[in-house]
This record gives sequence, structure tokens and C-alpha cells, in this order.
Amino acid sequence: MPWSLTLSEVGARLEELRKRRDLTQSHVAGVLRDRGIRIDTSGLSRLEQGQRRRVSRDLAEALLDCYDADSTERAEILQLLSADTTPAGRPRPALWRRNAALLGPMQFEGFLKMERRATAILNYERALIPGLFQTPEYARAVIAGMRPELRLAEVKALADVRVDRQRKVADWALQDFRALIDEEALHLDVGDPAVMQVQLERLIEESEKTSQEIRILPDTVGLHPGKAGPFVVMRFPEAARAVVWAETMVSSVYYDGEADVQRYTEAFTNLWERALEPTESRVRLKKMIKELQQ
Repeated sequence: MPWSLTLSEVGARLEELRKRRDLTQSHVAGVLRDRGIRIDTSGLSRLEQGQRRRVSRDLAEALLDCYDADSTERAEILQLLSADTTPAGRPRPALWRRNAALLGPMQFEGFLKMERRATAILNYERALIPGLFQTPEYARAVIAGMRPELRLAEVKALADVRVDRQRKVADWALQDFRALIDEEALHLDVGDPAVMQVQLERLIEESEKTSQEIRILPDTVGLHPGKAGPFVVMRFPEAARAVVWAETMVSSVYYDGEADVQRYTEAFTNLWERALEPTESRVRLKKMIKELQQ
């Protein structure tokens, strides 16, 4: 689950400190009990594996005392706790909360929580324009087409959530956003050529911002691993590991294992190097706009 990312990092670091002191979990649990903190070896094991939903500051400080952590180690671990993103850790913005039922099937609420904490994002899209660049009209068209069971009001609600993400981008930690878009996405029939034209013009505007880079992957590249589906690799300031979010028709999957993240990162890098350079990508977009105008 996405909520476990920070707590997994806290647990791993505390386990490293314990082993550095050559202490057993049983011994540590006994020391904590003497200090009035109730935790057994099973609870300590779950903490180190990142399987607890919450880790109190008192417990973390007691463990840091037990392990004689230095000031730097203590500050880093306590800072991780302050960035906790468990569901109980901080309230959801009202717009997300009102539409939680619609976001639930794809676990997209979890994605939104991680996205706002990421410092770097690698986003590959095969058939659609990335959500952070979608115009409201384009968003409504693709949501309605991909989720025909939704009522018009629900389609609009999800499109509003998407636009709300874009408005908050200035408040995020995001410093490096690389969007790789398969040329297939630029040929999508959204029912109204004018909607697609405005969307392509928006892409050109976004491509000129210094904090992000957009590249088009031409059709001539042929078959490649990205054809399996869209994915996002996210990196965070306080965690050593990264997370991959991959989407299917009915759900989404999170991977934070080192081998999985490396596989997706390497696939992205390979395609990124084969894609059109930013200037070439803008030329391709302008050419497609002219074709829509004919």
C-alpha cells in the first residue's frame, strides 16, 4: 500500500540501528517495557517491516535512545515520521473526500497523496495525455469514454479532481517531471477535433516550463515494454526507495521493491533516449495541430 512507504523507511532505519548495536528484538522490547512502553517482539518486528499503520513519536524516541542514535540519525528519522501519509495522518482535501468512492477502484487517492510528495516523477503514457497536462474538456471526454458506467455529474467530478491537481502543482515538492508520451496518444479521437487541438496547444505550453520536460515517442519505435501499459515512477525526498504505479483497466498496482523499480526505471530511460528531443517534440505537436485545422 502507498501508505507504508514512509513507515517502511522508518522501520528499516530503526532495524539498522538495532543491529548496529547488536541488540535482539527481545532485549529491546524488555528495555522499552521498563520505560513504560508496551511493545512485544512481534510488534517490534512489524514496526521494522513497515507493517504498522502508525508509529508514535514517543515510541520512536524511546527506540532512538535505546540505540544511542546520534543527532543526525535522530533528526532524519523523526523528520520521516512528520511526513507520515497514513490515512489517519492528515485529512484529505475536501474535493478528494467528496469523490472518494469514484477514486477508490483505481486506488487513485493513494496515487494523489504520493504525487504531492514526490520530488521527481517519470511518467509514461501510451494512449492518453498525462493527467497533469489535460484540459478540462479533454479530461471529461476521456473519463466518459473509459468509464461509461459513470453519470455526467460523476464524470465532471473526476475531471474537477484532475484540474485541482494541476492548480496545486506549485505547492508540491516536485522538481523534475519527465513526461514521455507515445505518439499513439496524439491520434486519439475524442469526438471533437477542437478539443484535441486545444489539448495539443496546452502540451506545447507545458513543454516550455523549466521544471518539466515532454518528449514524444514516435510510432516508428515499434514494439517496446511500454506497450504493456502506462506507469509512473516516483521518488521522494525523505525515502531511499522509489515507488512505481502501474494502471490496468480495473485497478492499479504499486511496486516498491528494488528490482521492480529498477526494471521500470530502465524501461523508461531506454524509451526516453529513443524519443524525440523537446524541440523536435514541439515541432511534431505543431504539425498535428495544423492537420487538425485542415
